[in-house]
Amino acid sequence: MSANVYSSLSNTTVYTDKLEISTTTANATLQVYAVALGTAAAAGNIYSAPISIPEQTVYQTYVGAGNKVTVVSTATFTALELGTASSAQQGVIGAGSY
Repeated sequence: MSANVYSSLSNTTVYTDKLEISTTTANATLQVYAVALGTAAAAGNIYSAPISIPEQTVYQTYVGAGNKVTVVSTATFTALELGTASSAQQGVIGAGSY
């Protein structure tokens, strides 16, 4: 399976455990919402506060396959899925491991 590349993420389901986010001329904030096992409903942010990513930065982070991700920035950014879908959530939803 090829990795997905995103130029916008708003409550978007991701399919691997990690993301690499590259910012351009502005900071970005990242929020990762855990979904309730067996459902597609967001259950809450997995980090205690939004992650701030400085401009002109390449940042890798855990997001968990099957969870929902939002990235907000006033400039362009890209987000690349990395690795495999190995979280327990994937088995519950039925997508399996890649």
